[in-house]
Amino acid sequence: MNLIILPRSKELLDIAFRRARKEAAMLKSERNRLKDAKGKNIRRIESSSNYINKAIQSVLEDFPDMTKVNPFYKELIESTIDINKTLKALGQMSATKKVIWKLRKQHIMKIKELKKYEAQNATPIAKQFYGRLSSLIKKLDKNIEAYNKVAKKLKELPHIKADLPTIIIAGYPNTGKSTIMGRLTKSQPKVASYAFTTQKLGIGYLLHNYLKIQLIDTPGLLDRPISKMNRIEKKGIAAFRHLADAIIFVVDPTMECGFPLEKQASLFKEIKKEFKVETIPVINKADLATEEEIEKAKKLFEKAFIEGKEIESDLKEEIGKIGKKKALHSL
Repeated sequence: MNLIILPRSKELLDIAFRRARKEAAMLKSERNRLKDAKGKNIRRIESSSNYINKAIQSVLEDFPDMTKVNPFYKELIESTIDINKTLKALGQMSATKKVIWKLRKQHIMKIKELKKYEAQNATPIAKQFYGRLSSLIKKLDKNIEAYNKVAKKLKELPHIKADLPTIIIAGYPNTGKSTIMGRLTKSQPKVASYAFTTQKLGIGYLLHNYLKIQLIDTPGLLDRPISKMNRIEKKGIAAFRHLADAIIFVVDPTMECGFPLEKQASLFKEIKKEFKVETIPVINKADLATEEEIEKAKKLFEKAFIEGKEIESDLKEEIGKIGKKKALHSL
């Protein structure tokens, strides 16, 4: 998410006043003392208020509209930040912006109404505006700090394309999920931080008959029983439920991963029940497993694809069919 980081109040005001001085100095000096004083001080008020209000407006416009954001990102955002606290901070900024425009109008009008013998009063009026502006922005400091913390968190969210057909890769640790990902995408997946796990997401893309399909490996999320997950992790599950068109569940028949097949089968059933989308079992490491191990896995995972080093199944074709179905449904 491309959100701006707003300078703190002191820096914001320093920049605003520096710009105001520069713009006022660029005005051609008038022989008429009153006209000169009016022009330069009105320019100071306009320039300083313009800079600050544009900065605030950029924050208000860039922050995602939670009523319109994709359901996946809505779950993701709500689990990453305190949305109510954030909206309150944004509301304070919006209210301050309106007050600034009102004060700007009032002080400019005061300067415009000055009589010929009151030229010396133009600068004090501008300084009065500066004082009110400074007070308002300093009061916003806590809101600016709260917003900036949120913006930094949201900027770190992974760039997931919610409009693409999406396949989630699940399974216990060390079953070879990243190997399957690499085999399908023929490239090193991009790695991104994710709110629901201290580890990283692997994001890759499979091009099948000109159709781009997104694959996501979810370490630390879908690699243990859902019943043992904490609230934040369950929120992660909810987010991916909006995204997944199918799930590839990777099985290690050799049990080198440290988890017996029965446990792997139990997690498979739990994920299948939770997501209610097509869940495809893939028996991996077929080049390392014995025939007995593969046969046992086949009984527990019916219609599984068999994969291993130099052993490729029709898994890619199956994913292509799912992607095509999603693409046609979206038309």
